Amino acid sequence: MSDYEARRAQLRERYLGTADSGTPALATGGVDHLALICSDIERTIDFYTEVMGMRLVKLVPNRDDPTSTHIFLDMGGGNLLAFFDFPEHGPAPTVRGIGSMHHVALKAEPADYQALLGRLDEKGVAYSVHGGRERGSVYMRDPDNILVEVTTGY
Repeated sequence: MSDYEARRAQLRERYLGTADSGTPALATGGVDHLALICSDIERTIDFYTEVMGMRLVKLVPNRDDPTSTHIFLDMGGGNLLAFFDFPEHGPAPTVRGIGSMHHVALKAEPADYQALLGRLDEKGVAYSVHGGRERGSVYMRDPDNILVEVTTGY
């Protein structure tokens, strides 16, 4: 067993516990929205509405920066995906590191997953499929290189 797998085993034993472990769950209503940063608000709206099939539900100024626009997209399940642009701060991308996000993973029913694959083909968006075209996960990059996964949960 590698050192990494031994460490994972220790973490599982210490933290995964059973349902009756006595550790109460945080009482929230779940995710309201996940907020990301984009370089071009219109390009982002196009990708998430035309390719991903989400609906834009709100567009407001950013409370913290009046030059910034804050959009909200309905990603289903009562959850929103939000983006800010910061036009006065330039297009420099962030560098992935500790505390940064790796990817956004969204759940889909098989029929919706298959429809997305069709839209990706139609729009010429590069993607990779893991598991299959009937059920599985598809990974693609949004206009700002954010890795997006859509999965049926196999």
